[in-house]
Amino acid sequence: MARTQPVELVTMVLVTDPTTNRVLVEDKRHVPWKAGHSFPGGHVEVGESCAAAAIREVYEETGLRLTAVSFCGTCEWFDTAAGRRKLGLLYRGQDFSGQLQASDEGEIHWLPMSDLTPDNTATGLPEMLRVFNREIPAVVSGEWNGDLAADTGQFKANN
Repeated sequence: MARTQPVELVTMVLVTDPTTNRVLVEDKRHVPWKAGHSFPGGHVEVGESCAAAAIREVYEETGLRLTAVSFCGTCEWFDTAAGRRKLGLLYRGQDFSGQLQASDEGEIHWLPMSDLTPDNTATGLPEMLRVFNREIPAVVSGEWNGDLAADTGQFKANN
């Protein structure tokens, strides 16, 4: 069995304003999954650390420059037919500077966490919130960009 495979690395950051306890949401446009409220993030570039990518993506998509991020856990999607996986690294951050400004990615705004529901969020975000909140360490899907579920350590993609 092969021990190497193509892996797409992505990040997502739950940014909280410590003065209001609101979270920064992004309504991304042109996505291949159910659109809705999500958090800033994106692809890790070759030679870039995952934490640096998370900080860079937040800046590019929101205009806010995070001082640091803390790692929360992972999300994974598998495409067994193509022999690849997407590994998402989830972070939190609350120390930032800069002016909030939207990008071509989508509109951004601050919301109370309680306003995020399965009906108004992007595919997978309700399950990812369990990782961001450190209730579980990881979520996984056997389908590319598919629905996520808690990774109990028993998941094995169908080959």
